Amino acid sequence: MTTTTTTTKTEPLADAEQNARGWIEAITAAHDAYVFCVEEDKGRYLSKEAKTCLKEQGYDGTNHTAVAELIEDAMREAPLSVEIRDGWKEPGDGASLDPEQFRILLTTGGPALRIKGELNHHEPSRCWLEAQDWGTPWTRVFTQHEYEHNALRWFVSLFWFGG
Repeated sequence: MTTTTTTTKTEPLADAEQNARGWIEAITAAHDAYVFCVEEDKGRYLSKEAKTCLKEQGYDGTNHTAVAELIEDAMREAPLSVEIRDGWKEPGDGASLDPEQFRILLTTGGPALRIKGELNHHEPSRCWLEAQDWGTPWTRVFTQHEYEHNALRWFVSLFWFGG
């Protein structure tokens, strides 16, 4: 009698991509809850995750402004670090007073996740997610829907990137 053993090869970024999806969902839920509060409940459909976010922030049906501020504060506290930098310069050019890039570190280790992007006059002009697992290079993780990317842009706009 012969037995066959089947092994499933795990993709190197599977854990990192799962971590990224979790963050995308959390940021999207916070964005949806925030917009709901800013629009003061104007018939907006809310996901279960957005409703949970509202509940966690103490939403009672009347405190729209306060909850919107609490959501912003919670999102600003979520990253491990927020960094900026100038681009490459010729020797003697001097330092720029206007940083060109930013990086927001969300998680470290295996898996790690960061948001990178470009700045235009201290404001984010582009942003994207990058994930990494042990022994793998940073790899771009794409949002699956436009509303997820809009939520990501909202998230990065919560930070001040002044020099």
